[in-house]
Order: sequence, then structure tokens, then C-alpha cells
Amino acid sequence: MDVKIPQKNERIREEDLDTLATDALNDACYPGNPREATKEQVIEMYRKLM
Repeated sequence: MDVKIPQKNERIREEDLDTLATDALNDACYPGNPREATKEQVIEMYRKLM
């Protein structure tokens, strides 16, 4: 069943990546993540979504 979740997000901009990664790592839910990530890894994840 297709739930229409896009594979790419065209609204993510390169100039926003640092802020997005910082916010993701500071999110209250981050400590519950089973895998730790560096800021660079989070930025790369966002790039893959672009």
C-alpha cells in the first residue's frame, strides 16, 4: 500500500543543514535513539533526503 511519503524533500536547503542538524541533536527525543550520530552524519542524512 502506498502511503504517499515522498522519498525526497525539496524544501530542505543546503544553507539550513547546520541548523537542522544542531536542532536534531538537541531534540529531547535524541537520547532515546538507539544509535548515536555525529553532526556530520546527521547533515549527510539530510543531504540524502534532498
